Amino acid sequence: MLKIFFTLSLVLVCANAEISIQEIQSKPASRAKDFMVWQYLQQNITPKQADAAFYELDGVGHKLFYAYAKKTDKEEIKETVSCMQRDDILSIDDKDCLALAISPYKTLNMTNKQREDLSKKIDSKSMQDLLRIQSEPFNQKAYESYDANTILTMFTSTTASYRRNNLNIYLDKKFMNNLTKHWKISSFIKVIVNDDKLDKLQKSLLVLDGKQLNSQSNFWLALNQLNHSDKKNALKHLELTLVKSAQRIDVDKTYFWMYKVTNDKKYLNKLLLSMDINIYTLYAHEVMKEGFDNYFSSVETTGVKAKQDIQDPFEWNEIRHEIKSTPKDELIDLASTYKNKKMSPVQALILEKAYNYKMHSYIMPYDDYLKDVSIDEKALVYAIMKQESHLIPSALSRSYALGLMQLMPFLVDYISKKEEKPLESYKEMFIPKNNINYALKHLDWMRKSLYHPLFMAYAYNGGMGFFKNYLLKDNFNDGPYEPFISMELMSNSESREYGKKVLANYVMYKKIMGEDISIVHLFDTLTQPKKTDRFREQG
Repeated sequence: MLKIFFTLSLVLVCANAEISIQEIQSKPASRAKDFMVWQYLQQNITPKQADAAFYELDGVGHKLFYAYAKKTDKEEIKETVSCMQRDDILSIDDKDCLALAISPYKTLNMTNKQREDLSKKIDSKSMQDLLRIQSEPFNQKAYESYDANTILTMFTSTTASYRRNNLNIYLDKKFMNNLTKHWKISSFIKVIVNDDKLDKLQKSLLVLDGKQLNSQSNFWLALNQLNHSDKKNALKHLELTLVKSAQRIDVDKTYFWMYKVTNDKKYLNKLLLSMDINIYTLYAHEVMKEGFDNYFSSVETTGVKAKQDIQDPFEWNEIRHEIKSTPKDELIDLASTYKNKKMSPVQALILEKAYNYKMHSYIMPYDDYLKDVSIDEKALVYAIMKQESHLIPSALSRSYALGLMQLMPFLVDYISKKEEKPLESYKEMFIPKNNINYALKHLDWMRKSLYHPLFMAYAYNGGMGFFKNYLLKDNFNDGPYEPFISMELMSNSESREYGKKVLANYVMYKKIMGEDISIVHLFDTLTQPKKTDRFREQG
């Protein structure tokens, strides 16, 4: 979903159909109910009504808490939010308020004397240690008296510019090995490997053997070795990654990189044995000219009337619980109860689970709303839809992204304002036709700048600004391991993995629709700006 945070002063466009407290109280605890509460808190309500709604919540995140604080007249709530938002932490005397306000980011630009004075006001030993280490000279000797937690927190809980300007220093083998005993080492390694400006720290990582580290850290270290032209040690880290990997996607990714490092096709043969469909296995099947058939593009449907409505998020929540609680050997029977055409996404989900996710669904139940678009555009819509919502119309995310294409409320508001007939309620985004139409408008706007399905996926998830910035940092260039190393070194892990999955979905849907497609060619074009985007210099 598009990741842009909207301000607390957001005025909702789709608020014509107001929600009542009675309607909220009639619903079972769920994310869908929390979303109703969030909408209710944007309405013109009294503090008493806000309190009643707040106590109906299933879970309280920052978004809901801030919305509630604006409506309630409870002083303790208002004071809590006020403390959390204060930047003048040196002037705060109340210890509870100070504990809410203080953060490593807010203390970065203080003088040593200010940190010392602040330290006397707080009880937290870990924060006191952090304040002390922030006042030290920027060198290894100064940090040697601190524990690993303090050192790693200091390195990771700061800004990119501060790290580059002050913390890009050489650290010796003994010092680095002491850090590997702490769980925060994974974040430390990820931050360093993903930032080419931290060249001294990247060289410091070269001494780690990886035996104490998890699979992901070893993978980052392998890429770091490749960036420093050491294939032999990169392969050692990949071997450790393979041993420590628990997820099939991580195993497949590792085999792919072993092939890239060695050019030994035995690793591609390993990928042919995988029952997962991802960019790595698709690549192996294409290069090795091997087919595969562990997928389906349709399910059996009947005219039997559906018992439930999957355009209702509360009913979808009940179905989800039913699927989760059904024993594995009864899933096929459960799937047979969802043969109504509108329920085909549910049936497909159950079948995938019944086959232990070794059979993959690429059904296309919404073709009626995609009649006027090209095969390429339809493939991308389904590719995004499959990743975003598993084709469930009433899908609702933690950040309240809505429906099939997981559109954020602020984006729905923006598009709705331009429509001849604006939406009256966000519930209308759970209607497939509406959701797809709004998504198509958004994709049309994106397509003016991006011409490659992977880049479209990155921007759809992380935002156009995020992806443009990443693209212009000399990524997807002509380096020896491009475009793959740029795909793996995207620090936004959600967008990184999202892009891979959407690209694999796109390739599969194109194949199923009968259009020639080559994932190898798609990879090759990523380093050719003319074929991918308008942001880079067009060579």
